[in-house]
Amino acid sequence: MPTSDLVLKCNEGASVEGTLTLEHRRAGELLLERVMPNMEMDLYKALRANLRIGSGTAPSHIAIGTGTTEEAVDDEAMEEEVDRQAATRSRTTITVDDDASQYTYTFTLADDTDVTEAGLLNADADGTLCYHRVFTAVPCLEDDTLKVTWRAKS
Repeated sequence: MPTSDLVLKCNEGASVEGTLTLEHRRAGELLLERVMPNMEMDLYKALRANLRIGSGTAPSHIAIGTGTTEEAVDDEAMEEEVDRQAATRSRTTITVDDDASQYTYTFTLADDTDVTEAGLLNADADGTLCYHRVFTAVPCLEDDTLKVTWRAKS
């Protein structure tokens, strides 16, 4: 069976804090769906405390990259960011109605790229890295789409 006909589904774990979901499509056909637990960065813990008292800037942007160094809770930036876009933000349900935030963006790849990392940040440049995951490469060709969805329960 050609790779383009193969749908891969991989659940790399679950987390009470939420998940990162990747959906890779070529010409509208789902090639890969991967779900993995969030990894919250230390800097985001302080930012969440500020948000609770009405200070700070909430997460707003999703980035993808090609870095391969394993993520760590003290990461302050992605290793090799290639694109960052404003996310569609909404509330969603993990346990009870509207108990989580959801951030989604569908990237259209301009070049052939092995996407290996994703991040959720609170600015269109620089900013605080809130969540970061490094994963097995998603081999995207030019014009493929990669939908990235972060679900987070605080």
